[in-house]
Amino acid sequence: MRAVMIGGGVGGCALAAALRGTPVGGVPVIVERRAAGAPAGMGFILMPNGLAALESIAPEFDWRTTGQRIDRVVLRTASGRVLSDHAIEPAVCVARARFLGMLRTAAGGAHFVQEAAFAGFVRNDDGRATAVTLEDGRCIEGDLFFGCDGAQSRTRAQLFPEARLGETVVKEVVSVAHAPALARQIGSAFHKFHDEEGGLAVGLLAESDERVVWFVQYDARRWPGVTVPGEALAGFVAERTRGWSLEVAAALAGTDFAHSHVWPTRDLHPLSSLAAGNVALVGDAAHACLPFTSQGANGALVDAAVLRDVLAEVRDARGAAAALALYSALRRPHHRRMFMEGRRLREAFLAPLSASAPAVPLVS
Repeated sequence: MRAVMIGGGVGGCALAAALRGTPVGGVPVIVERRAAGAPAGMGFILMPNGLAALESIAPEFDWRTTGQRIDRVVLRTASGRVLSDHAIEPAVCVARARFLGMLRTAAGGAHFVQEAAFAGFVRNDDGRATAVTLEDGRCIEGDLFFGCDGAQSRTRAQLFPEARLGETVVKEVVSVAHAPALARQIGSAFHKFHDEEGGLAVGLLAESDERVVWFVQYDARRWPGVTVPGEALAGFVAERTRGWSLEVAAALAGTDFAHSHVWPTRDLHPLSSLAAGNVALVGDAAHACLPFTSQGANGALVDAAVLRDVLAEVRDARGAAAALALYSALRRPHHRRMFMEGRRLREAFLAPLSASAPAVPLVS
C-alpha cells in the first residue's frame, strides 16, 4: 500500500519515518509546496512526549543531544526580577533546519515532490480517495493520504469545510540571535520576561553554545504591529521592549531582523473527526494549538507514532479505514485538552501581573 503525505514539515517527515517497515511504508510520497531549504521558522522545543515519540519513530538518532537541554523555566518581570524558577522534565531546544534535516534522513526512501501545491483529491465511486491532484496538473496515486499541511491546511478544508481557526489575539515575533555570551549565561533555562500590564512577553532559549532563539508575544489588539522583516520590525520590537532587562537587550543586539518572522497565532476548534475514509489529518492540520503550550511540533510527532502503531498490521483498504478511525478516536482528546490549555494560558498571558501570576508556557 502506498502512503502520500501532503506537507513535508515535521508531520509529513515524521510520519514517513514512522511508517518504515509497515505494510504502508514502502516508498511514501511527500508533497511539499515550499522549495527545498526554504526558510520557515527558527526552532522547536522538543518536549518529553515529543522526545519519546522520536525515540520510538527513529531510534537510530540520539534526539536528546540534537540541541540545547532545557531543564528549568524562569519567569521574570520585564526588568529582570525573578518571579518563579521551576525545574521541568528535560526538553530540548533545537534549530529547525537541523531538526527537519534529521527527520528527512529518518524518512529514508521517501520520494519528495517539492514546490508542489495540493489542489484536491481524485475519488472512486464509493468516495475513497485514489490520488491527489496538484496545481500544476500532476496526479499522484496512493492508497492512504495524510494531510500534514499545517494550520491553514488545504486538506482539512476539503475534508471538513466547516472547520474554523480561532481569531488572532496574540502575535509572535520569532528570531534567533548570534550571542555566545548570552547563550552561556542562559544555559539550560528557558527565561520568559513579562510586562507588568500583561499582553506582552519575551522568551529566550539557548539553541547552541552560540545562538539564542527568542520570541516576543504581544496582544495584537493593542498593537497591530508590523508583519514584514527588516528595520520596521526591529523598531517595533525595540519600542515594545525599551528599558527591559539586559538579557533581552543582548538578544536583540545580536539579531538580524531581515530573517525574523511574525506569526499570527491561531488555534483550531476541536474537530468531530481527524479522518474521513482513507484520509487523515496530522499535526497542526488536525489540532493547531496556541504557542503557549509548546505542543505544535510535539503533537505531530505523537500523531506519527500513534499512526505507526494502528497501521502496523493493515493490509487492505477496509483495515486502513478502521485504523484511521481508531487514530482519530485516540488523538481527539489530546486536541480538546490542548485547545483548552492554550486558551487558559492565553488568558493568563493577557492579564496584568497584579491579577494573575504568569504560567509556565509548556504543556506535556
